[in-house]
Amino acid sequence: MSNIVDAIKNSNYLYMVKIDLEGFITYVSPYFQKRFEYLGKNLVGVFSLDTVYIDDHQKCAEVIQLCFAEPEKPFPVVLRKPHIANSFLWTQWEFSLQLNDNKEPLEILCIGHDITHVEELNEQTINMNALLLEHQNKYSSLFELSPVGIAVNSMDGHFLEVNTALSNMTGYSKSELLKIDYWTLTPQSYQEQEQEQLRGLHNLGSYGPYEKEYIHKDGHTIPILLNGRLVIDKHGKPRIWSIIQDISKVKEREQIIIDQNRKLKEIAYTQSHVIRHPVANILGAVDLLENEIIPPSIQVLVEMLKISAQQLDDIIRETVLKSRALESSEEEISQLHTRDSA
Repeated sequence: MSNIVDAIKNSNYLYMVKIDLEGFITYVSPYFQKRFEYLGKNLVGVFSLDTVYIDDHQKCAEVIQLCFAEPEKPFPVVLRKPHIANSFLWTQWEFSLQLNDNKEPLEILCIGHDITHVEELNEQTINMNALLLEHQNKYSSLFELSPVGIAVNSMDGHFLEVNTALSNMTGYSKSELLKIDYWTLTPQSYQEQEQEQLRGLHNLGSYGPYEKEYIHKDGHTIPILLNGRLVIDKHGKPRIWSIIQDISKVKEREQIIIDQNRKLKEIAYTQSHVIRHPVANILGAVDLLENEIIPPSIQVLVEMLKISAQQLDDIIRETVLKSRALESSEEEISQLHTRDSA
């Protein structure tokens, strides 16, 4: 037994402290004295609670009461020791009441060690968990409250996570979507484009912007625009994270513009031919008059008439050219919509 006591006294890991029944320190091991020397050059004779962080005084008193209630049993307690710069060190102790030969209380034996690094790790873990929970809550809110569809798919296309916006868009409930894959929603005519987007996903880690259609639950198709990235989940498995926008209204507005442009083009062609015929007659008449001998005053009027007719003819030609430009603008509208949506 004495060998064990000597080993603890000489330990560079364990502390040994003895306290009399009035609470004053009667013995400290060399390692304890060295570790907490800033509390006193000689800690023997110091009131024990002076070496305990003030907020732990009550805890210390309670464990001593337990020792007196059950003198044959040691009791564990975690205590903080005052340290420099208003900080503290964490220590783990085991208190036991020592008895004399008559089984009367003699002193309190305290065996302990430093657990500051453990508590710091625990605090870091708690803070990290709190931060992760905060980010998870933000992600969940962004995912669920997003006005556009968001989905997480496995590499074979099965839906793993979907938000309410995608459910509303497709007509399927969330639980129904999680039982199918995006191939179920994709018309067969998009098979080749799908493979091309998947190759881009593998090579670049992302895909899109990509326009295609989804098949609604009731059978009609929905024009959509997709963008996505390849992500790795917490289990190390690759997943496809996609943003899905319903562009039905954009397509409707685009079609309205195309239809209006087509009508304007038809009007421009029709009216240009109708108007150019009388203009050509006027210019022909002017040419005949220029070959005749006419008074100078009339010749001025003829010249003015010729200039005006030529100007009108130029305006008609310009209108025809602009109507032709409408054809190319239809394609530009579609490209602009795709870029803006992306």
